[in-house]
Amino acid sequence: MSDFVSVILCRNCGSRYVEVSQWSDEGKAIFHCRTCGKNEEVEHFTLGRSKVTHTELQNARDTRARKGKYEK
Repeated sequence: MSDFVSVILCRNCGSRYVEVSQWSDEGKAIFHCRTCGKNEEVEHFTLGRSKVTHTELQNARDTRARKGKYEK
């Protein structure tokens, strides 16, 4: 296992300010972007918090998964 962790970024605006705002009646997490207000229901995943440097965060943005291109 590598020393890397995944970072959740808003696909709509690229913001790092994504959080679990609430839980659905079915127990699914509702991810919410505090920057653009987008909400998304997500099953089987949740979020953890960790401090990272600005450089590390920018690296995460630069290597984010995109349609037809996924970083491994």
